[in-house]
Parts: sequence; structure tokens; C-alpha cells
Amino acid sequence: MTKNKNLKILGKIALFAALSMFLYSQIAPSVNSSKLNKSQNINKKTFEPTFSEEAKGYFINANSDTIADFRIELAKTTKEIQIGMMWRKSMSIDMGMLFLMPEEKIQSFWMKNTYIPLDIIYINSNNQVISIKENAKPMNESPLPSEKPAIYVLEILGGTSAKLGIKPGDIWKWKKV
Repeated sequence: MTKNKNLKILGKIALFAALSMFLYSQIAPSVNSSKLNKSQNINKKTFEPTFSEEAKGYFINANSDTIADFRIELAKTTKEIQIGMMWRKSMSIDMGMLFLMPEEKIQSFWMKNTYIPLDIIYINSNNQVISIKENAKPMNESPLPSEKPAIYVLEILGGTSAKLGIKPGDIWKWKKV
């Protein structure tokens, strides 16, 4: 082959690779969102999951006073637990997602693809708050483990725990609606 012919072939390969990368970047988000749509409601215009109230919950302090009430979305399947609060761009102060973990153990969450700061509250099988990771940084993939074994994990808007006085030792109660 001639040098000129080799350059033409390389040019075509480079063009094909660039076109392939562009098409992938355009198609991949819609493929991922169609997979999400099976387990969560998606606002198709912005690809943001919508809140689905499935339970109500509240915290009780050592004086048996109710500290705060929350509207709760449940994450109970493996897929729902993996997706969690990803791609959400807002949430109200009375909203939360309760993760029903398959076993009580040290749990660890991260903030991958999570756009808003969250308080991550770890709760044991006695419904007692065991630790809180406050204002978890959005889009951070660092692990945020519980300090002791937990069976429930509640994610609420970042800063809410401190604002409402939720702390380790408080009791969490919830029921499906």
C-alpha cells in the first residue's frame, strides 16, 4: 500500500471512532434511563426520578417527644437500593428515602450521581439511630460507613438532622401508607 492510501484508511478509522463515541454519548443516557424507569418513576423531560410517598416516619427523642415527621419513599429491592437518591435535583425538608437493608451489618453508602447534599442516618433493628453522616457531599464516591451495624438507612435533605436536633440514640418509627 502507498503512504497516501494508508493515511486515507487511518482518517476513515478516526472518523468512524469519533462518530461512534458521539453516538454512544447521545444514546447511553436514554438507555440507562429506560432501565431506571422499570423500578422508579422518571420525569422523562429531565430524567429525574419523582418522589413516591410509600410510608410515613418520625423520630422520638429520649423524652418521648416527636422531633420530626417525614414522608418516605422506600428502597427495598436490590436495584432500588443501588439507585437510591441518584439523579434527584431537589427534595423538601419533610421528605426522605428509607432503605430496607437485607441484613443488619455495617452499612456504607456513597454519593455517586447524587446531586443534592444528604444526611445519611443509620438505624439498627431496635429502631435506634446509631450514627449520622451529615451533609454528605454531592457526587462524591468516598464510602460513608455506619459506626455500628444497621438494618435501616434513612436519607434526608442535608443539614436537616442538625436543624431538627436528630441525633444518635433517638428512635425511628415508620409505617407504610
